[in-house]
Amino acid sequence: MIHLNPNSATEQFIYLTLQEMKKDLDPFTHYLIILENMASTDKHAFVGDVEVDNARYTKISVYTNQPLGTASRVLLIETGFYTYKAYGQNSSTNLNATDASVVGLLEQGTLNVAGATGYTIPDITIPDNVIYYE
Repeated sequence: MIHLNPNSATEQFIYLTLQEMKKDLDPFTHYLIILENMASTDKHAFVGDVEVDNARYTKISVYTNQPLGTASRVLLIETGFYTYKAYGQNSSTNLNATDASVVGLLEQGTLNVAGATGYTIPDITIPDNVIYYE
């Protein structure tokens, strides 16, 4: 499962296996990623900047603090589970999966956007002045 931090200015990466379906589709130049929140059904789309694209995996960078949609920028504030769909397309600006530039669906799955940890580890101090007897 893919994990992202919400509203983060640091570069994060998602790793996908997109080459398996690439051989069945017409050639394309860009990847369109659409994220949909499972609870609110809000959709967020961006065109991914590809760092690595080989036969084993595709590494796409993403920043989650900017609502631009292109160049791996997307605004994710809500934490929770999302579904993702990765499409191949021949446009660097299209954010619509039904556009004519979209060649086809390459991969879909689930993604987790998690903010602060849901628990804290307590500091336990053990007194050293206690005498234990057997």
